[in-house]
Amino acid sequence: MNRLICATTLLLSMLISNVAFSQNRIVLNSGDTIKCNISKETKNYLFIQQDVKGVLTKGKIPKAEVREWSYVQPDNRTEQGDMVLSAINTEIESGVYADDSIKPGPINKMRASFTGGMGYLLGDTKPAVENLQSMGVSKQLADDYYKQLKMGMQLKASLYFYLLKDYWLGAVYNGFYSQASVTTSMQMDEVNMYYGELSEHYFVNFAGLSFYSEGRYGKQQKIGLNSSLTLGPAFYRDEAEMLNEQVLIKSTTFGMHTTLGFEYYIKPKLSLTSEAGLFLANVKKLNIETLNGTQEVALDKDNYENLSRLDFSVGLVFYW
Repeated sequence: MNRLICATTLLLSMLISNVAFSQNRIVLNSGDTIKCNISKETKNYLFIQQDVKGVLTKGKIPKAEVREWSYVQPDNRTEQGDMVLSAINTEIESGVYADDSIKPGPINKMRASFTGGMGYLLGDTKPAVENLQSMGVSKQLADDYYKQLKMGMQLKASLYFYLLKDYWLGAVYNGFYSQASVTTSMQMDEVNMYYGELSEHYFVNFAGLSFYSEGRYGKQQKIGLNSSLTLGPAFYRDEAEMLNEQVLIKSTTFGMHTTLGFEYYIKPKLSLTSEAGLFLANVKKLNIETLNGTQEVALDKDNYENLSRLDFSVGLVFYW
C-alpha cells in the first residue's frame, strides 16, 4: 500500500513539473506577448488555454496575427496535464486576453489615407517686402500681401503596402496652394504711376516614395502613433500678375517630407488621423514665361526660392 502511495505521488509530481515547464509563448505582429498553453494547432489557428483569475478560458488566435510562438507538441501526459494547468496562474502581458470577447487587431496588408489641412511657408519674405516697397508699395500693404501668401491649404493622399513588423512602403502625393492679392499704386518711373491689382497663385505639387512606421497601443489597440519619410520631385508653379501683365514661373526640384501622426481606430479597418509635417525643398533655377517669351534664370545661393513649410492635417485612414 505504501509503495502504491509513493508511486502515485511521484507520478503527480512529474506531471505538474512537465506542465509548469511546457508553458508556451505567443508573440503577435503588434509586439504583444501572450503566455499560455497551446492545446491545439491547425493550419490557420492556434487554440490556447489560460487561467484568468481562477477561471479556465479557451480561445483561438489566427496564425496571420502571430509573429512567432514556442510550441511543445502534447503527448498523452500533457493532455492529462491540461486539467492541472487550470490551477496555474498564467500571465497575459500588455492587456491582451485570449478569450473570444477580446482579440488582437487583424494584420492588414494595405493602408490608404486622405488628409487635408493648413500649411505655412517658412521662407524669409523680408527681401520681397523691401522690393515691393522700393516700387512704391506701402510697407503695410507689402506685409499683408506676403502674410496672405505664406498661409495656404494642403492635401495629401497615400497608399502603403505592409512589409514586416511595424513597417510599410508606399507612395505619397502632397499638394499645397496659397494666394495673395492687394490693390495698390506702384511707381513705374519718375512720371508714370500704375494703380491696380498685384496678385499671385502659388502651387507646390510633391510626389514620392515613402517609408512609414506605426505602432498600436492600449488595451484594445485603438491608439496608433506613426511617422513617415517621403522623398521625390517637387513641382513649383507661381502664377503672378503685376503691372497688368501675367507672369508664369515654374521649376522642378528635389523635396523631402516627414510627418508625425496620431490615429484613433473607430473600427478595425477605419481610423481618424491627425498629422504634423515638415516639407523641405529649395529651387535653384526658374523658368519664367511672359508674353514676350520664355527664359531660364539661375539663382544665386543666397537667393534660392525656399519652398519649405510646416503643415498640419486631419483625415481618414482605410485598411484592408
